[in-house]
Amino acid sequence: MVISPLNYTGNKAKSLKEILEIIPREINVFYDIFCGSCLVGANAPAKKVVANDSSIHAIELLKYLKDTSVLDILSDMDSIINKYNLTNSRIKPKGSYVEYKHEGLSLYNKKGFMKMRSDFNESEIKDYSLLFALTIFGFNHYIRFNAKGLYNVPVGKVDFSQSLYEKTIAFSELLKSKKIDTFNLDFRNKELYQDAKKNDLFYFDPPYMITDAPYNKSWTIEEEQDLLKLLDSLNSKGIKFALSNVFYSNGKTNDILIEWAKKYNVHVLKRQYKNANYRRKNHSLAKEVLITNF
Repeated sequence: MVISPLNYTGNKAKSLKEILEIIPREINVFYDIFCGSCLVGANAPAKKVVANDSSIHAIELLKYLKDTSVLDILSDMDSIINKYNLTNSRIKPKGSYVEYKHEGLSLYNKKGFMKMRSDFNESEIKDYSLLFALTIFGFNHYIRFNAKGLYNVPVGKVDFSQSLYEKTIAFSELLKSKKIDTFNLDFRNKELYQDAKKNDLFYFDPPYMITDAPYNKSWTIEEEQDLLKLLDSLNSKGIKFALSNVFYSNGKTNDILIEWAKKYNVHVLKRQYKNANYRRKNHSLAKEVLITNF
């Protein structure tokens, strides 16, 4: 498994091993319909990957990491770090930066990070090397845009550390080793399904209707029902699918999904996790599942 340096909300880094153990070993085309950083698709045992996401920024960032040479990506990062006077703990001697309690390196980087964020948001033609740097230096490496389309993540506590440096190289090389076609379409777009064959697999990791993350709040009951109908349609044609989701979260139950899933195979993943709202000190267990028709 190769883990991405990017951290999309709901990314499958912690459950990737289990997912890969469940999906078939021989796949012609792996369709990652809500791909994010394409973590699952990039690691899937497939001859070809179709990576789709409704976020143009997710797709362009994926293309940047795939189509730009590793040396150029690293050179871009060096240039950006120098331009915005950001910390560089990977090459600086140990102890060069004092990491303040609860702040990490954020106090050093806040001014440069905010200037970098402003430059990215204000540019008409987006520089995706800047967006990559923003995700590295941003809080929890999140990729988040507000309703106006502006990147709005605050500065984070870390920088382009040795670990992130190595993840960047490994993930970029993995993307380059795969045949990947990218699309920026709604999951219901027929173009995504018109070439499907019986030895292909469609993987869906949509927003979770019953969770509270901002990314998930825009997902409606109508979209949930449209997705389930689409999966039934794939099944009727003999096309394999796998759906990541949760049955329970934050004291809520997705009754629609639980009832629908009775027709298929439900794999309860060992990696169950606690959701915590940072404004409150309450935690609740979420039951993560992978639903398949194989």
